[in-house]
Amino acid sequence: MKVFLDANYIIYLKYSQSDEIFNYCIDLLKKLENYGLLTNIAVVNEIIWILNRKYGVDLSEVFEFLDRVLDFVTVISLGREDYEVVKEIMLRYKLKPSDAMHVASMKKAGVKHIVSEDPDFDRVEWIKRVWVGKDF
Repeated sequence: MKVFLDANYIIYLKYSQSDEIFNYCIDLLKKLENYGLLTNIAVVNEIIWILNRKYGVDLSEVFEFLDRVLDFVTVISLGREDYEVVKEIMLRYKLKPSDAMHVASMKKAGVKHIVSEDPDFDRVEWIKRVWVGKDF
C-alpha cells in the first residue's frame, strides 16, 4: 500500500509543541516502515516555509532534515498536464490550491491514504485520512 504524507505530519516529526502529537507521529512512522511513502514538491515547499518562518528553524537545519526524510519518500512530480485535474478537484471539493495539488498527486500515483491533520481531505470520498483517532 502507498501513503501520501502531508506537510503537517512531516513538520511534526521535526517540530511539535505537543508530546502527544510528536509521539503519535513517531509511532506512525514505525507503522509506515513497509509502506510506499509519497509526497510532492508543494509539501516540500510548505515544510520549508513553516519550519523556517513560523518556527524559526534555521534553513540549513530544515534542509538537513528534509534530505533525511526525502531519502525514504518518493516525490510525485506535477506538471502542466495535471492542471486540469487540480482545477477539477478545487471546483468539486472546494479545496485550497495546495490541497488540490496533493489530491491530484495522489490520484496520479494511485494513492488512497493520506497522513494529515487537515479534515478538508475528508470531503474527497475516495481518500482515507489517517490521523490521531483515525487509523488505517
